[in-house]
Amino acid sequence: MNSIATIVIISFLFFLFYVTKFFFTSELLTKKIAGSRARLTFGLFLLLYGINQMVAKLELITICVGILFILFGAANLYRGYLQNKHYKAIENKQTI
Repeated sequence: MNSIATIVIISFLFFLFYVTKFFFTSELLTKKIAGSRARLTFGLFLLLYGINQMVAKLELITICVGILFILFGAANLYRGYLQNKHYKAIENKQTI
């Protein structure tokens, strides 16, 4: 198994962890942070899965689907990063 596939599996497992944390948390800010981290790890999963598909097989349809996965993954990764940064700043203000 190559290293990209290993990181894809690990990022998907982190995504599942944060989604379960999101559903089983009752506090709103903690729920928002878990949701932003779930989006971030899902974006990483999509991005790396698209890269892995493009590396595995070089056909036109695989490249097109890989590019779509990369674009959606990058958008989710960026949005998750911004959300996580925002909610962590709010959490830091509350703890002071």
